[in-house]
Amino acid sequence: MVSSARRNLREVLNHPAFSPERRQKAEPLLSACTDAAQLLRWKLLALQESEAWEDAQLAREDQELGPAAHPDYLY
Repeated sequence: MVSSARRNLREVLNHPAFSPERRQKAEPLLSACTDAAQLLRWKLLALQESEAWEDAQLAREDQELGPAAHPDYLY
């Protein structure tokens, strides 16, 4: 269970919301943790952070939209 939780957390931390430096800092904690429940809590927090990052990215992209490329092309 612990190795599966570690693997899942590492996959979540591969998201672009987390810099390579943050992943490097997280690795010793992740490797030392033997509590699957704690690893799953960290995974939940990481998922929430990555979702917030994606929402912010989408909001930024929405603000950057200019006029339609063609009047008949409504997006």
